[in-house]
Amino acid sequence: MKSFKQSIFVNTIVLCSLLSFGALAQNSINRIIAIVDKGVILQSQLDEQVKQTYQRLPAEQRASIARSDIEKRVLDRMVITELQLQIARRSAIQISDAEINASIKRIASANKLSAEKFLEVLQNDGVTLKSFKRSIKDQMLVRRVQSSYVHHEVKISEQEVKSFLQLLEQSNGDQSTEYQLGHILIATPENASPQQIAKARKKAASIIAGLNLGKKFSTLSIAHSDASNALEGGDLGWMKLAQMPSMLTPYVQKMQANEFSAPIESPSGFHIIKLFATRGQQKVMVTKTHVRHILIKINALVSDKIAQERLLNLKQRIENGEDFTMLARANSEDRGSAISGGDLNWVQPGALVPAFESAMNELAINDISLPVQTQFGWHLIQVLGREQQDNTQLMREAQARSQLQKRKADAAIESWLVKLRDDAYIEYRLAK
Repeated sequence: MKSFKQSIFVNTIVLCSLLSFGALAQNSINRIIAIVDKGVILQSQLDEQVKQTYQRLPAEQRASIARSDIEKRVLDRMVITELQLQIARRSAIQISDAEINASIKRIASANKLSAEKFLEVLQNDGVTLKSFKRSIKDQMLVRRVQSSYVHHEVKISEQEVKSFLQLLEQSNGDQSTEYQLGHILIATPENASPQQIAKARKKAASIIAGLNLGKKFSTLSIAHSDASNALEGGDLGWMKLAQMPSMLTPYVQKMQANEFSAPIESPSGFHIIKLFATRGQQKVMVTKTHVRHILIKINALVSDKIAQERLLNLKQRIENGEDFTMLARANSEDRGSAISGGDLNWVQPGALVPAFESAMNELAINDISLPVQTQFGWHLIQVLGREQQDNTQLMREAQARSQLQKRKADAAIESWLVKLRDDAYIEYRLAK
């Protein structure tokens, strides 16, 4: 059950459940530990977030990470979340109960559970339905705020996709290979003094010593990394060589799975990377179908029954030797395809509505279906052919566009959040 509980929290974003200002209790147990513009964060809220951070860790890692190592990082993240929630409140952004419940169902499904069973497991972990829903709502509000302020500005042109793919092809190394990397950053300030650089180098060396002793990379990231993904264990996900910062590629190319680098110095500090795994890109093959149809629409004069009877009559005429093309031209109410004898040409998976596609996929070549109902009316379907198509290039283009969008969006959000924080009044009251 331990690994199952971990997977639940891996499949959810850090839950930032902030209480309303009117409900604040300022006593020694639940004191204010941060003032964030017109809002505050309480000790109880920080305690809950730190607890949830520990819950996401494997049991063997929890004892090796001190509260002081993650408390400030968790609080920093809560401050950023609160600033965005304040924007949501000022903008009157609303999240409906239906949206929250749908999100919970998706999370439960990702964990292969019913919504009811998923909530039961959460409650066994000490998470109430009310607090979980509040956390989900806050996550959705933050995403809406970021989308409003940043995502709409992120545009990817076809030329950018083309240039990105050319870069992948021209780069040294096997560009079909993807690498899953971990990253720890020991940051140095801009124009760091020799003493500051020496201190950061010493800290990086101590992390290397810990890795050599068998300490987990994710544990050391959570405890010591200054990177934005420190609380996620430093996992950078999967990427190709050309997608990495250029200073990392010479090291990655020489590494084997589970190896880690010596500290890599850059203007921003010292980087330690670990290669968790590699994988090769597989061909993406899809089955295209050549299909045609005759459509009868439903209206005040044509009921479902009448439409089905008309199509069954046409099916019988075709089976008796009449030409499908001529009957489609004369009878089909899909005027776009009727002129071509009902021919929809070659279609890829997902191009047609599910009910039509499902019936089409069950037909042998040249077979004609019974009447099939969709939201457009009733159809008579005939499959004329099938062939396999290599969609690898289309998939590569889609992946490239997605990666470029994510890269631009992440950079834009990071820059916006820095400005948001710089413009806000923030006062920390953590005990020294």
